[in-house]
Amino acid sequence: MTDLQQPDNLSEKGKQAHEAIVAFLEKNGLTYTGGCRTFYSPKEWEERKEDYGCDSELVIVHDGGDPGDAFSYDRENYKMIELMNETLKPLGVYSEQCTCWYSAIYLA
Repeated sequence: MTDLQQPDNLSEKGKQAHEAIVAFLEKNGLTYTGGCRTFYSPKEWEERKEDYGCDSELVIVHDGGDPGDAFSYDRENYKMIELMNETLKPLGVYSEQCTCWYSAIYLA
């Protein structure tokens, strides 16, 4: 299993978002995860009893890793976040930061 592997039990939109996000991260050199698993299904997230993201299409953990540059406003890389949002928009989904360490993908 790689740190960027697609989780099981994703919706079709979740799968599309995962593929687009991984391609974006690879294109922009943002694949270092700090050794943490990056993607979770909403079902897995709910089983962890997390507060936010359980009704999403995909959860992205970006604490301490490069993917945070494309999702976390705490990093202040607003251009990269904007580019990620532009990547997701044609798929009919968007990213929302849930906490400082993870974000979720929702239907637009």
